[in-house]
Amino acid sequence: MEVLINALQELVQFIKDWGALVIAAISLLIAIISLFKSSKAQRLQNKVNELELKIKENELERIGKEKEEACLACVEARFITVGKGKHRLKVWNSGNATAYNVSARFDGDVGIIIMDREKQPFEELESRKSYELILVTYAGSASKFRIITEWNDADGNPHTKTQMSDFS
Repeated sequence: MEVLINALQELVQFIKDWGALVIAAISLLIAIISLFKSSKAQRLQNKVNELELKIKENELERIGKEKEEACLACVEARFITVGKGKHRLKVWNSGNATAYNVSARFDGDVGIIIMDREKQPFEELESRKSYELILVTYAGSASKFRIITEWNDADGNPHTKTQMSDFS
């Protein structure tokens, strides 16, 4: 029994001498682990912040483009058949701004004649408005062709749009 009491007393003395040192070492180890985890979390947070900034910049750019497009005209034209052997070229402004000096023509010699050329250039074509041109076709007319529309914006900048069409 005395041996057991001596062993316990030695153990208590050992714990008194080295216990504080062991606890300090464990605390240091926990602090180092916390530091690494904290720096890893900070790097991850920095990446998240960068991504959020890029998303916000892209959103601002998209909103700016939408505002810019809202102030633009877009003139389009289609070949339409209105009856047997009767054809028209319908020209309209699908944009949100007024188009100026609007004209439409066929790319190259497609064998289609625009009869009422005096309508062009159409001085002012408001948003969602249109006009039609009478067309004459003949047996040698191309079955597929390009229609080119040209217009100026409010600042006088020229714009062009080319579209494919056919006898449908």
